[in-house]
Amino acid sequence: MADLGISHTQANYYGSVPTKKPASMRQKLHFALNATLFTAAFAFVAALVCGVIG
Repeated sequence: MADLGISHTQANYYGSVPTKKPASMRQKLHFALNATLFTAAFAFVAALVCGVIG
């Protein structure tokens, strides 16, 4: 890594390493909704390909 004249502590302070926050309830719901929609879409396309639908 290039020597920029700053220490790792300073680099971390200025935001080069993202801080990991626990997920909020809204983020968890958003993830669950996206996962559900993705799974439903995959199942629908798989059913079309296999001839179960239409």
